Amino acid sequence: MTKRDEAKQDYLAGMKYKEIAEKYGVTLNTVKSWKTRHWNKESEGAPVEKSVHTKTKKCAHKKELHSAIQELEDSDLTDKQKVFAREVVRLANQTQAYINAYDVDYDTAKVNASRLLTNANIQTEIKRLRQARLKELDIDVFSLVDDMAKEAKADIGTYADWGSDEFQYTDEATGKELTGHKSWVALKDKSKVDTKAIKKITVGKDGPIVELHDRNKARKELLEYLLADGKISIETNKQRKDKAEADLMEAKAKELQGGGDNQDDMLRSIADSLGDVK
Repeated sequence: MTKRDEAKQDYLAGMKYKEIAEKYGVTLNTVKSWKTRHWNKESEGAPVEKSVHTKTKKCAHKKELHSAIQELEDSDLTDKQKVFAREVVRLANQTQAYINAYDVDYDTAKVNASRLLTNANIQTEIKRLRQARLKELDIDVFSLVDDMAKEAKADIGTYADWGSDEFQYTDEATGKELTGHKSWVALKDKSKVDTKAIKKITVGKDGPIVELHDRNKARKELLEYLLADGKISIETNKQRKDKAEADLMEAKAKELQGGGDNQDDMLRSIADSLGDVK
């Protein structure tokens, strides 16, 4: 059920325009537009009149809009702003989106698109459209990380077999029987492997070639994601040793200034930790 449909139920229950606008975070004019365009006769309990006018018949065959697009159409953005928001989501290219919406040259679009994206209402609509699209495609951060992990851990042996076979042949010059070796590569049945980590497969004169996505790049991106999330930290043995030595020097400095048993205990503890670092 869309926001407009939920608001309709409140309207039928007797809620005022202003209350509906505040509840659903829209303007008063948007609520009035909903009432005029969508609730008018239905809200009064009267059946919707069916016009036999030719133009009306054509409208009856109009494809029903996606709920997210319908909410955009019901927003307070101008028609061109609505087109711009849709194109930004569709193309992921703000300059081209501005060109498509306003029919201007590239340089003008490049400047104005960035300026238009500072509009809070447009940002809200773009974000809402993107979320609706990702939900429809069943894409979230977890599925993207899963794919990244598959690329990072991909093994070529999962997708292909290779080896070498012996064969006998007669040397034409000496007439002796010799043993030769012939290498071969065979792809595994695609129904038995997860192909997400494969970038490209080609078959050349020397046989099939399987190219995987860059594992090092995937690992780097996955590591950056984990580090940014604060879930892991990397500390080499050298870094631990340098830290322990710095603590030792600090403890010695305090001892020279007149430390007591606490400094002795600290020195022994740091010395022990240094002994553990190889």
